[in-house]
Amino acid sequence: MFRSQFSRRSVLGMGAAAGAVMLTGMPARAAGQIVVTTWGGDNERAIRESAGAAMGQERGTSVIFDTGTPSARKTKLLAEAGRPRNSIDVVHLTDSDMYQMQRQGFLLDINEQVVPGYDRILEELRTPYSVPTNFSALVLVYNRNHVSSMTSWKDLWKDEYKGRIGMTDLSYDKIIQIASATFGSGTSDYAPGYEALLALKELGVRIYPSNEACGNAFASEEIVAAIQWKGRAVQWAEAGLPLDYAVPVEGGYPTSFEMAITKNSGNIEEAGAFLDFMLRPESQLALAEAIGQAPVVHDAALPPELQEKVAFTAEQRQNFIKLDHEYAANHAAEALDWWNQKFKS
Repeated sequence: MFRSQFSRRSVLGMGAAAGAVMLTGMPARAAGQIVVTTWGGDNERAIRESAGAAMGQERGTSVIFDTGTPSARKTKLLAEAGRPRNSIDVVHLTDSDMYQMQRQGFLLDINEQVVPGYDRILEELRTPYSVPTNFSALVLVYNRNHVSSMTSWKDLWKDEYKGRIGMTDLSYDKIIQIASATFGSGTSDYAPGYEALLALKELGVRIYPSNEACGNAFASEEIVAAIQWKGRAVQWAEAGLPLDYAVPVEGGYPTSFEMAITKNSGNIEEAGAFLDFMLRPESQLALAEAIGQAPVVHDAALPPELQEKVAFTAEQRQNFIKLDHEYAANHAAEALDWWNQKFKS
């Protein structure tokens, strides 16, 4: 059985019970403490050993990590929005989830006064309400023993790969947007994407519950190509699979992981300091090594070999598929229903 070492998504369920408990009461915290809610596993370990440790050593502030699912984090923000003080100081989510939290008014505005290192963030990743921690992109991943090359998302629709294309259920919303951008005018209209994916369904497509399951399918040669994260492709190739990847001409699909400060945090100054520590080169290096994703600042200075594995060139970043978070938020329920009822069924 092929196994993945990048375990962030595999540990999403950890800490859910703890999250439920925290909803029922406000935890007692000393003035020199902040609570950061995030994923568990390698992700939490890397953050704790870099930014978390530095906060204690340099500012005397202890960082309490509340690990669990994104749904638990969002539920907690909603439940505590009207309280004078939130049980969360810093929340960690994907860019699309963070946009939804900002739209509901749960987050503090971010600028150089709150986070001194804000101006070091890559321009295309900046928002006025969050700080990115790392990012990656979905790309074309293929078995080079069966596929000579791939250059376009449209290659997945070729008859020669019938029944041997893989996708993960976790990335359904991103896959819909990829198809919409490839066969339509962008990510602000899902109709072309729905039509294209139904055509791919007719050719035969395999849907896996996790990225790890997709890696296993590559190992058994059940599939020869997939929509997958660049970091996964590099990791699986290093594990011995004959895989390669390509950033499609239409652009890779980017996802950034972001941290934000709750509006009713009880310790905004220390929360802002923590976000600044997350942007330090040593924190960016720790995340790149732990979960195989790219740094978000200009001066991360990763070792050249690691930079090649996890990062994207300026040209590739500029050509990323342009996302419409507002449209995605407004059509989230529709997209999930379509995926489950029409595409997966």
